[in-house]
Amino acid sequence: MIRSLVAMALTLGMASSAFAIDKAYFEIKKVKVTDVTEQYAQSDLFAKPVHGLNEDCNSSQMPLAPKFTGDKTLGSVNPLDAVELIVDQIINIGKKIFNVINAGRPVVNIKIDTANALPKGLTCWSDLSGWNMPQSKVYNVQYENGFGMTVVDYSYRVTYTAGGSADGIGKYITNATFQPANVSVGWGFQLDATAVIPSVFNTGSKRDPVAGMQMNMEWKVTSPMAHEQSTESYFVSGENKLIQLD
Repeated sequence: MIRSLVAMALTLGMASSAFAIDKAYFEIKKVKVTDVTEQYAQSDLFAKPVHGLNEDCNSSQMPLAPKFTGDKTLGSVNPLDAVELIVDQIINIGKKIFNVINAGRPVVNIKIDTANALPKGLTCWSDLSGWNMPQSKVYNVQYENGFGMTVVDYSYRVTYTAGGSADGIGKYITNATFQPANVSVGWGFQLDATAVIPSVFNTGSKRDPVAGMQMNMEWKVTSPMAHEQSTESYFVSGENKLIQLD
């Protein structure tokens, strides 16, 4: 009888210890997000093929007829023979939501999903001129468990091209996107990441429009003991600036 009680106590002790170990492994104790752009060579900042100025779209090949809201078309171009643009009304003709990581694996599309902040009436960014070179930064997200082990290590690029104008009017944004740079997920954990473009807007004036865009990287990490959701937000300006928001 005594031996049975001792054996039972040992079994319960071992089970309790094993549970504590499992719990510590699957718990999330630390999360950090850092700018790791300098760790990537300049040639590695852009996914292949390079997006931005090298990505094609269906250009109208027609002259532009820019105008301001409520005004007549500027210049002498006949609107019937041109692309009429409302330069102070900025819209996104690209994607607003797209998957980046699905169940720990990068989402691979032949054509990368992108967002834009362009004048109303435009169907292709290449009808504008004066674009700056594409810009890119890389950020890293790491999750540590109760043992101090890195169980999720995820790096992503924020890429965009800015500064295009309509006959010298405005500064706009094209081909803004998030792309996975590196993903490592430990056993028992799952990572899902989604890009969200909640808004584009005019940060300038009616007569001197400057596109602005908010870009959110949203992700969740799950395990049998944890469910963590986070968002990092960025502001992109047609003046060729990228700001990480608090």
